[in-house]
Amino acid sequence: MRSSTEPAKTLAPAAGLPASAEAELLLSHLQVSVADEHGRILYANPRFCEAAGYRADELSGQPYALLASGRHPAAFFRELWDTLRAGFPWHGELCNRRRDGSEFWVELTAVPLPAGAGLPLRFVGIGSDITRLVEAEQQARRSESRFRGLAETITAAVILHRGDKLLYANRALERISGYSRDELRGMSFFELAHPEVREELHQRFAARLENDAEQSEAYETRILTRDGKVRWLEISAARIDYEGGSAALGTAIDVTERKRAEAARRHTQQLLQQIIEGDPVPTFVIDANHLVTHWNSACALVTGTPASAVLGTRKAWSAFYASERPVLAELIVDGTIDDRIDTYYRGHHRRSAVIPGAYEAEGFFPQFGEGGRWLFFTAAPLRDARGRVIGAIETLVDISERKRAEESLRRAHDELEGLVERRTTQLAQAKAALEEDVRRRQASEAELRRRNEELQQLNARLQETQAQLLQSEKMASIGQLAAGVAHEINNPIGFVQSNLGTLERYLDDLGRVIAALDTAAAQLPAEHPAARAVARAKQESDFDFLQEDLPALVQQSKDGVDRVRKIVADLKDFSRADNSQEWQLADLHRGIESTLNIVTNEIKYRARVSCEFGALPAVECLPSQLNQVFLNLLVNAAQAIPDGRQGSIVVRSGADAERVWVEVEDDGKGIAPEALGRIFDPFYTTKPVGQGTGLGLSLSYGIVQAHGGRIEVRSSPNAGSCFRVVLPIRQRTAPDSAAQE
Repeated sequence: MRSSTEPAKTLAPAAGLPASAEAELLLSHLQVSVADEHGRILYANPRFCEAAGYRADELSGQPYALLASGRHPAAFFRELWDTLRAGFPWHGELCNRRRDGSEFWVELTAVPLPAGAGLPLRFVGIGSDITRLVEAEQQARRSESRFRGLAETITAAVILHRGDKLLYANRALERISGYSRDELRGMSFFELAHPEVREELHQRFAARLENDAEQSEAYETRILTRDGKVRWLEISAARIDYEGGSAALGTAIDVTERKRAEAARRHTQQLLQQIIEGDPVPTFVIDANHLVTHWNSACALVTGTPASAVLGTRKAWSAFYASERPVLAELIVDGTIDDRIDTYYRGHHRRSAVIPGAYEAEGFFPQFGEGGRWLFFTAAPLRDARGRVIGAIETLVDISERKRAEESLRRAHDELEGLVERRTTQLAQAKAALEEDVRRRQASEAELRRRNEELQQLNARLQETQAQLLQSEKMASIGQLAAGVAHEINNPIGFVQSNLGTLERYLDDLGRVIAALDTAAAQLPAEHPAARAVARAKQESDFDFLQEDLPALVQQSKDGVDRVRKIVADLKDFSRADNSQEWQLADLHRGIESTLNIVTNEIKYRARVSCEFGALPAVECLPSQLNQVFLNLLVNAAQAIPDGRQGSIVVRSGADAERVWVEVEDDGKGIAPEALGRIFDPFYTTKPVGQGTGLGLSLSYGIVQAHGGRIEVRSSPNAGSCFRVVLPIRQRTAPDSAAQE
């Protein structure tokens, strides 16, 4: 018996196995080792040593635990050795660790050799390297795990099948079909399909498996859910290799709602087409790109232009005019109808009284029919759910008969008047002539009354306009007067301030002279007549008080002059009389502060003013007009404070990317809800008679409108009011002269 510490050179003496050449050749490709009953290595063939990274002499006498990778628990090895020591062979997969720390997998068969013939109990292990196979399986399991994790998180349904039972289905398919995962695994993909498309899907599947190219195919189909409802799926399917065979892998997106929307849209379009085509009124429709989308038979009949000549083109004009020009519907689509309609329909157009945004016009077309036709057009915008103009519809009415009737009526009227005029000379028809005269007089009186009412309304509007103009002229005159007065005040204020400075220097000089005299007088005896005269003069004039008070008086005078100069500067800044009324970039905070200085006497006895200014950019505006708005709002806020208490007025400001805002909020009497809708009307005021013209807010509203902004107001009775002025930072288009005047 070989000692457990002696290295073995051959297998046969150690294990008692035949050492034929065939056996050695076979075993040379396998990892062969022999261990004693304590698990110590007695023999290791070259293949085993190569796999483990040790020499045979390094392994001899070492326990197998030298190669343990740590992947298997202790119970695994206990079960292995218990099996061998019980006399049974053991077969399994084992992970070992090489000398360099790397791992290798072995498919191991261990066999116990019975003791006998003078040999102790030994164990033979024969293994083959399966590292690559195990790594491939692990990689496959990791790939499958990643695939399942991804498939369970996406919203699209994932389907894997070979034409029979589903091999895999994710949660999304459960949600779409209504079947549970277990129910889906017992079904085929074709059982889910709608009966009408099952044969088509079978054919698609068969064709996909026959096609060697692994390219995806996209199509739409229907399925039946668990509760019998039909749902549409958009499927992308491809042929893949799966577990040694071909399979179909598909992703499906539920497009049922889209299909329903498309069907509803098609139905709506068909219905619209039928309505327009069946309408006896000549009608055509253009889209936002001026393409003609509808041209019904009545329109083709009236114009003589078939639908095929204009549908899909931008030539709706060609049916009416010899040269290109926009039709009424195109002006609506462009959004330029207010500016351009008079160019093409001068004196023959008006807004529709029934359809918002629609216009009506009429014209004569000599090329239609015999002798031409008069057509009356009505064009209205078509809008989407968000109110955007997506096209326009235009209808035509042949009013030639009405025009002819009107012409005939005019001729008949002229003839009748001639006949009446001739018959008035005949006594026999005097009564008829008198009755006709009475009728005409009554009609004239009615017409005169109607025109008188119109003139009264026009006169009222003219009075309103005149009052606004007078107020505007008044404010302009006040501004010019204020600017002139400010300019005139600046001159005397300038030399007064200069004289005060000179006076201050003179006082300093006099002080030094008096100090010198005091020094000289101090050197004389007290009984000296000059010393007594100086002392008596100082006492009589209270010289010490004068010397102390004069500098203070001069400084107070200088402070007063500075305050007057500041008020004058604010007055000039408020009136802006030295600037032309042109749009310019201005600091609104500076305008507000100037306005507050101007109205401080109006406000200070009624309310405290606090400013909460945010960061404002320079605003493109007419500064003097906005100063007038701020003046009106501040004065109104002060006048809203009830008599007998000190109120509060807060001025706030802020800005976003495109607009700035200024708020004036008071805690005064507030505005009644029924009056809120009229506060911007000219001459409307809630103040007592004689305390307001009712034009302040009206003029302010017009100024803000001219700046492309708006005035917002919120108010509650006895809770105060807040007026917010919102203005664009930059004017989008050059303002016209009317807005500046």
